[in-house]
Amino acid sequence: MPYIAQSFIDDLPNQIDIVDLINKRLPLKKSGSDYRAPCPFHGGKNSNFAVNAHKQFYHCFKCGESGGAISFIQKFDNLNFVEAIETIAGEFGLPIEYDSKSKPVDPRFERYRTLSKKVAVFYTNQLRNSPAKDKAVSYAKARGISGEIAKRFELGFASPGNKDLMLNFENSEQDIADLKTLGLLKEGQYGDYDFFRDRLMFPIHNSKGNVIAFGGRAFDNDAKAKYLNSSESVIFSKSRELYGLHHARKYSRAMDYILVVEGYMDVVAMHQAGITKVVATLGTATSTEHLLILMRTTNVVVFCFDGDEAGRSAAWKALKITLPLTKAGVTFKFLFLPDGEDPDSLVKKESAKAFEGRIDVAQPLSQFLFDHIKSKLAFDTIEGKTQFLEQVSVLIKTVNYEVYQQQLVEGVAQIIGQSVEQVRVIFDQETPQPQEQPAVYIDTQANYENHEEVDFHDFSDHSDFKPTPVVKPSNMKALMSKMITLVLNYPILADATAEVRVRTIDNAEVLLELIRSAQIDENISQLELIKPFQNKQGIFRRLNELCALEPFLSETQAREEFLSILNSIERQQKGRQIKASIHHAHTLEEQQEIMQGILKSKRKP
Repeated sequence: MPYIAQSFIDDLPNQIDIVDLINKRLPLKKSGSDYRAPCPFHGGKNSNFAVNAHKQFYHCFKCGESGGAISFIQKFDNLNFVEAIETIAGEFGLPIEYDSKSKPVDPRFERYRTLSKKVAVFYTNQLRNSPAKDKAVSYAKARGISGEIAKRFELGFASPGNKDLMLNFENSEQDIADLKTLGLLKEGQYGDYDFFRDRLMFPIHNSKGNVIAFGGRAFDNDAKAKYLNSSESVIFSKSRELYGLHHARKYSRAMDYILVVEGYMDVVAMHQAGITKVVATLGTATSTEHLLILMRTTNVVVFCFDGDEAGRSAAWKALKITLPLTKAGVTFKFLFLPDGEDPDSLVKKESAKAFEGRIDVAQPLSQFLFDHIKSKLAFDTIEGKTQFLEQVSVLIKTVNYEVYQQQLVEGVAQIIGQSVEQVRVIFDQETPQPQEQPAVYIDTQANYENHEEVDFHDFSDHSDFKPTPVVKPSNMKALMSKMITLVLNYPILADATAEVRVRTIDNAEVLLELIRSAQIDENISQLELIKPFQNKQGIFRRLNELCALEPFLSETQAREEFLSILNSIERQQKGRQIKASIHHAHTLEEQQEIMQGILKSKRKP
């Protein structure tokens, strides 16, 4: 989108009244030449917060918070810089001036957002008026969702009919085309049909409150896909959006923490209980982009997971993503719930106050880091302590915040009973890579024809399989492992076209089997994907390792990555086949005939 003109930003304080702006949010009283109120940032009853109309400036004499109109809106409304400017301009009726040299906004963006809002209204009306609405209404009541909260989140209903949404927009060819682009309509063998059917609908909002996508919850807990999201698009990326962030900012007075949960219903249930500082990832693991957004919004991020093995595994992945991003002033915590409970069920069983008490005593990142590694080892032995040092050192080395890294080193020294100097010497050495490796980012710009990689080994059933890094591995093996990693993290990549192409690749039986399983259920879990290989120890062990490698890409980027690698493998295989044909030619004439065939194929348009 275009940049806001710097001249407009500079002149904004001259076009507004900061007193009017703040008074809409915080009642001010005239006191001498200033206006006073209790500070909204540190609390308290004394009127330490002063607003100067002449200087267009605010200042708290207690906590020291100060700044101009843009700064106040950023902090009070929990908005970023651009959002704050847009909010102020909107309240004072000022047309925003953009830099004329910047690229204009793609007209599709506004069209898609407008259409998404219309779809949200359609689903909301269906919840009120559809002949089949009783199922949705009964479900919402059973989950304790009030009319007020349903309205807050604009909950809706996708009826069982497979063409209700399409028929609602059938008079506009552009709308129908856009609905297909947004993944809300699908093309099938017997014509177009609605993607969402017989589900409670959750509009997904961006940080500005625009509807950009949808999630649907099945009424049957045994449904094959309990939750579905609409496809990624130019206005929606799962790795860059957090469900409920807009509502958290809107309905929370201060963002002193954010609770990160796993599902839409958890967010809605928290709001129902009065806990509004809560967001959810959209059916995907926490990404780097998610963390950067959270760190711009609050100083305390609390990850909330189920206490079972799956929950702790997801928490461990979140920790590994978090370590390199730690910085001064930001705290990360981990809250594990009792077995069999999720945020929705627990807050109803206890109370909002009791749940907030759990948030207060959540595990700091460092404690979870140490406890998790220790729990996997025989820590009371010398060998166990050695393995602990090896594994924890690799992770601590990913921390870029030097002060925190030093504190973690001191924590390790205390745990193993050695001096900080001794531990630091060990950390500075080249330690062996532990079996559980930190997350790896796959470079989308890599040149796969010449890219050097760690050898990922053959996918054959060798019980003595041991991964060993080498300097110059087989490129084909590395690329195959990358593709498997992408399918394990993005099952939606496994479509019929991918299956047809992978079938022609040599030694791709494991990848092909994964693709076939993923096509049955695009929301299949990693555990379910690799389960068929349990009896093949070598393959199963390697697949478990690849499950731990997360590319941290959006769905669109992952698809581009997958196709790029697939193209590269096909080119390499074709090249080998050509070389083999030439090698096996018995005469010079046969070799020339093969070369002429290659040249002819290249000339074809």
